[in-house]
Amino acid sequence: MDRPQYTREQLLRMLRLEPRQLNRWEKLGLFPQQEAYGWRDLLRARALRQYDAADIGPQTVQRSLEAVRQRLPDLNDPMEKAQMGVFAGRVELHYAGVYMDALSGQLRFPFETGDQPTQQSMTTPAATQQQRRREEAEQWFAFALSLEGEPELRDQALAAYEHCLVLDPGFTSAYINLGTLRYHQKDFAGAEQCYRGALNLDGDYALAHFNLGNVLDETGRLQEAIEEYQAAVRLVPGYADAHYNLALAFQRLGQPRRAVPHWRQYLGLDHGSAWADHARAQLKQTLARDSLKLVNAAGRS
Repeated sequence: MDRPQYTREQLLRMLRLEPRQLNRWEKLGLFPQQEAYGWRDLLRARALRQYDAADIGPQTVQRSLEAVRQRLPDLNDPMEKAQMGVFAGRVELHYAGVYMDALSGQLRFPFETGDQPTQQSMTTPAATQQQRRREEAEQWFAFALSLEGEPELRDQALAAYEHCLVLDPGFTSAYINLGTLRYHQKDFAGAEQCYRGALNLDGDYALAHFNLGNVLDETGRLQEAIEEYQAAVRLVPGYADAHYNLALAFQRLGQPRRAVPHWRQYLGLDHGSAWADHARAQLKQTLARDSLKLVNAAGRS
């Protein structure tokens, strides 16, 4: 997965680097000096850029990497085989489920659940391999995010998200972001597959329901789209965009009265945008038509 090749100029532009930064890294042996670069080179450059942003000098990075190699001989190239980051102004290594100050070797354990790790969980080869794949997937996810902002790099971002899911098929956010890129490319079948993949992992993911509703709406399955929008607002009652799309869908289905509460919900959440002006006009027209029907019905009776 290191096949896509990029020139030096492309690498500098993609990562918004100065030529002097790359020259300095090359002189210190932190970055390969070559004519073309692959995915892993881009990931390495992205990691080095974060050290520059944190005012961690290249020499400090170099000493930190050497300390890691001495402490963990299996990591002959820590920047490729582990996740490198910044913590408290120092180079940090995330490897095999633990966070370590790269230079001193001091550990920290940022557990989300408060549970302490067992010795087995830190040493089991299968668990360690799974953790490494998860960490690498996180790197690819962050890399894909950094590419999304450039329209000409969307194809590369899409490929990066796909590789992220190869490494970690349970990465829900990668499904969502990949689906969104496919949606904008009008690959609605691909987008639907992604959003359903996210919902298979987390059925209470309101954004996935909303995005799936948009795909179903685009492909003419209006009733199914309504069901997905309804699921989104059940999970997040203040989901303004879902109320808006739900109201529109009911109107297109010829059920304007069912649209009314969702126009009202939307207007309670958005008061001054152009979308609010449209919702207000739609609500006014619907209520006016209903009033006219009631008057005509009274006259006939």
